[in-house]
Amino acid sequence: MCKGPEFLLTIVGECDQRLFGMKPAERLARQVANLGDLQIVAHASAVLSNDLVTWLASNPGTVVTSPGGRPLAVAVTAADRACAERVIGGSAGELKCIGADTIGAVYVRKLRRRLDPFALALGEQSRADVERKLFASVYKGVTDIITKYAWPEPALWLTRGAAALGLSPNAVTIFGFVLTFVAGWQFYIGNLAEGLLAAWLMTLLDTVDGKLARVTLTSSWLGNQLDHGNDLIHPPLWWYCLAHGIGVVAPGHPWTWPSCWIILGTYVVGRVLERGFKKQFGINPFMWKQFDSRFRTIVSRRNIILLFMTVGLVVGMPAEAFALCAAWSLVSVVIQGWRYGQAIRHARTAPINAWLG
Repeated sequence: MCKGPEFLLTIVGECDQRLFGMKPAERLARQVANLGDLQIVAHASAVLSNDLVTWLASNPGTVVTSPGGRPLAVAVTAADRACAERVIGGSAGELKCIGADTIGAVYVRKLRRRLDPFALALGEQSRADVERKLFASVYKGVTDIITKYAWPEPALWLTRGAAALGLSPNAVTIFGFVLTFVAGWQFYIGNLAEGLLAAWLMTLLDTVDGKLARVTLTSSWLGNQLDHGNDLIHPPLWWYCLAHGIGVVAPGHPWTWPSCWIILGTYVVGRVLERGFKKQFGINPFMWKQFDSRFRTIVSRRNIILLFMTVGLVVGMPAEAFALCAAWSLVSVVIQGWRYGQAIRHARTAPINAWLG
C-alpha cells in the first residue's frame, strides 16, 4: 500500500516488469492524487492512462478491466477497500466491471487530440507493446509534419534508452540546449550541413524530453521553463546565423539578408498572433477548426524551415531555399492573421471552441 497526504493506493499482486524504467505500481503511485475520500485499488500489473484515473475517481465502485478481462483498478471508499481487493485479486464480487474501451474518447487539451482511455495488464501484453501504447498516448496530435510523422519511432527508442540510463527529462533538455548553440555556430561559419545535422538532432531531443517526462510522470517547473525558453531562443538565433553562413558559402546573393529579416519579423508576428488568440479565446489557434490543425502541419515554423533548407542544401541552392522560407513565412503569417480576424467575427455570434473538444 502506498500512502501520502493526498492519495491512497492499494496494490494487489506482484509485477516485476518495468515500463520506461518503472514498475507499474510506481507509475500508479505518481498518477493517483486528489481523490478526496476515495482511494484506488489496483493490480500490480495495471497500466492506466491518466484520463482513466480521472474517470475512476468520477465513477467510484466501477472496476476497469484489461482487454483480456482481468480486473485492474477501481476507486472506492475505505469501507469498500477489502471487497475491492478481492475483486482485483480475481475473486467474485459485487462490483461492476467494464472494459476501458467502453468509456469513449476524451479530448486532452494539453496534447491537442482525442484519446481513448486504456487499461492494460503488463504480462497479458508484452512490455514493448505496452510501452508503445503508453508512448503514443502522450504524443501531441496537432503539430508539424516532421514531429507527427518522422519523429515518433526514433523518439520512442530514444525515450526508452534515456529511461534505461536513468536520464532525467531535464538532462535531455540541457543536451538539446547545448546543441542549439552548436547548430548556431556551425550555421554562422558556413558549415551548413553540420549545422543542419545538429539542428535536426536538437529538434528530435525536443520531442524526447517531453515524452520522457510524460511517460515517467516526472514533469517539473524547471524542465518546463528550460524547454519553453529554448523554444523561444533558438529560432531567431538559428535564422540570423544561417543568413551569415549562407553569405559565407554563397556570397553576393541579394535576398539573403532581406529573407532573414522577413523570417525573423514574421516569427515575432506569428507568436504574437498565436498568444493573442489563446488569450482572447482560451484555445490554441490551431485547434479552432480542422483547417487550422491541418495548416499547423506545414505552417512556417522551425521544422518546416529546416526541411526547406535541407532540401535546398542537397540540391545546391541554400540561398534560394532561404528566400523560399521567407516567402512561405509571409504567406503563413497572413493566413494566421486572416484566421484571427475570422475568429473575432465568429465570436460575435457564437463561442470559439476547439473542433476536437
